[in-house]
Amino acid sequence: MNNRYDAIITGAGPAGLFCAITASAAGKRILILEKNSEPGRKLLLSGSGQCNFTHTGSAPEFLKHYGDSANFVKPALSAFTNIQLIDFFESHGIKTVTRDDGKIFPASMKATDILSLLLKLCRENSVEIKYNSQVQSISHNGSEFILSAGSKIYAAEKLVIAAGGSSYPATGSSGDGFRLAASLGHTIKEITTALTPLYIKDYTLGELSGISIKESRITLIRGDRKIISGRGDILFTPKGLSGPGILDLSRYTRNGDSITISLTDKSLQEIESVLPEALKNEGKKSIRNILKIFEMPERIIDALLANAQVDPLKKAGEISRAERSRIINLINASPFEIKEKGDFRTAMATAGGVSRDEINRKTMESKIVRDLYFAGEVIDVDGDTGGYNIQWAFSSGRAAGISLL
Repeated sequence: MNNRYDAIITGAGPAGLFCAITASAAGKRILILEKNSEPGRKLLLSGSGQCNFTHTGSAPEFLKHYGDSANFVKPALSAFTNIQLIDFFESHGIKTVTRDDGKIFPASMKATDILSLLLKLCRENSVEIKYNSQVQSISHNGSEFILSAGSKIYAAEKLVIAAGGSSYPATGSSGDGFRLAASLGHTIKEITTALTPLYIKDYTLGELSGISIKESRITLIRGDRKIISGRGDILFTPKGLSGPGILDLSRYTRNGDSITISLTDKSLQEIESVLPEALKNEGKKSIRNILKIFEMPERIIDALLANAQVDPLKKAGEISRAERSRIINLINASPFEIKEKGDFRTAMATAGGVSRDEINRKTMESKIVRDLYFAGEVIDVDGDTGGYNIQWAFSSGRAAGISLL
């Protein structure tokens, strides 16, 4: 049977391609089945087409960016670190550049360079890629996997599902991997959006669109319970909130939750110390001018005072205790109710997926079906914004690829 392979990989994204490159180095006959007419569509969108493929940071620091997945991802990320991924690209002629915020890109700032290299290595190692080949069904007869894709039937001793998640469905990421994994007996954890903006109920700050706050303190609240707190940059949008701090927190949110954000990077203790003293010492200045000590943009100051029901031209010495209290509370923790979070058309990543409990975290092999492996976004793993998800795709792809040897 000419359509029989040592291993078949579903999906020609970074996880699938890197898995194939790793396994094919040992002379294995590898086939990638890709539903699209071309590979790596989502990779080409990463970093606005510039491909932020990883991030700086030590191994312990790196793991903090994967939420409750940290223990699961540790073996794969330790075996193939951010430093090793950078070295891999540079050893193949792709220079890299590190931005001040720690994000790492190809020096050309072109995602096409990364994809072109991966495809070149696939060709050099005789990896076959068949496009327009969406996998309709998979069965396992105990010794090999039988796949139906398009009008053809393929067979392989080993199978890797690396078909991505559900984010950016226009790129072909429509949850095929979840369907295939479930058909083979795997549990799929609730699928939802991650790294997505939040749309706010009764939002009145559309005029602040484009303004950002550095290192804001963000707290997610559900009912009377604090769910999680974090810190990061926030961006006001026409309909709500975005920016790295919001994107990273979005994986935990539900419609109807509330969040609070600080309008300054100063602590509550600092605010409570600095503002009363400024009001006392600069009594003739307007409250609008006084609040500039917190280095907030003027439009944010105006919005803050409007929410606090304080005249921006009111003299500092005339501010009442109640008004001062409202101002301090809003600077420290302005509240917003989440109407909804962005859908998969705007989400950069997928939360949920194939249960981690059913996957060997060292080899990426299924604990349910022998010789079945997973890699990338199809697994219930999602990292913060900044290159962590693409690093996971490469590291998990490599781990699965080594297991195919």
